[in-house]
Amino acid sequence: MKVLLVTGRLASEQVRRSACGADVLVLDVDVAAFITPEMLCRAGPQGYDLILIPGAITADFRGAEMALGTSIRLGPKHAVDLISLLPRLDEVELSTTVPACVLLEAKRRQEAIIQLERQEAQARGQLTIKGVKIGGSSRMKVLAEVVDATRLRDEDLVERIRYFEEQGADLIDLGASLDATSASVKRALKKAREVTALPISIDAVRPELICAGIEAGADMILSLNGENLPLVGSRVAEAGIPAVVIPGPGSVTLEENLNKAKDYAIQIIADPVLDPPLMGLARSMIRYISLREADPDIPLFFGVGNVTELLDGDSQGANLLLSVLAMEVGASLLFTP
Repeated sequence: MKVLLVTGRLASEQVRRSACGADVLVLDVDVAAFITPEMLCRAGPQGYDLILIPGAITADFRGAEMALGTSIRLGPKHAVDLISLLPRLDEVELSTTVPACVLLEAKRRQEAIIQLERQEAQARGQLTIKGVKIGGSSRMKVLAEVVDATRLRDEDLVERIRYFEEQGADLIDLGASLDATSASVKRALKKAREVTALPISIDAVRPELICAGIEAGADMILSLNGENLPLVGSRVAEAGIPAVVIPGPGSVTLEENLNKAKDYAIQIIADPVLDPPLMGLARSMIRYISLREADPDIPLFFGVGNVTELLDGDSQGANLLLSVLAMEVGASLLFTP
């Protein structure tokens, strides 16, 4: 198939770089979206099976198509996307009204997912939780929190877990409420096990609740600190499950608690703690960067809920921005309610 790519002066170099062997016609206009049917007819290109015009054009080119005797279809909105489109011309039916990039969107999304899955399969994890790689060269994972899971009715707990799984969560966290008991922790874990094969963590700091979680088969513990480590450190290590280590209580530093956890040979995920907005958020990012530079291998825990729960604004935008920041500091687990 002989293809002609039509563009304006400003995008001409990018179009040529992305042409994949197709001919390029640069018309007498700077912005490609301002190309008109009259301009194309005056240029009078001949001998082509297909003429691709910029996807941002809204003018009707049916008259030009008849005058030139060649099919005229919308290409992508951005010239760089020609690289993806041109090798697939036989796979997609192009449109006179819908840009090619929109038509290819679903296919490109699926290809991206396949590529990510391939990369993840080849990646090395610093540790593994029920087959889910954490840290190392693997992608950042999403740990979805079921808030106050120990208080929820079974049907509500099931609904939340299924929702998170459908939305793509990699792991499920069961939050223990302030009035949680060992029995309620075990009940929540038992019900969660019935509805998902994803790794499940228990979110508690009280030693008896952590032990209940271990007995019920939790795959990870949130969280260990200087107070509960001496009481449950050996149990966590014997269970062979990872634990998130946080600073505190009081002035006890994260480094001190990490060293204690290492003494127990616990599989560690470090949480420098993301502070709420206007209460040290920016400075807490420095803690993440400093820890990552000091220890490039330790998996990092990034709790975005500390920020999003205190923002009365665009939750999706805030989560997107925080996710990008988490990736920049090398976070391994993105924790979100």
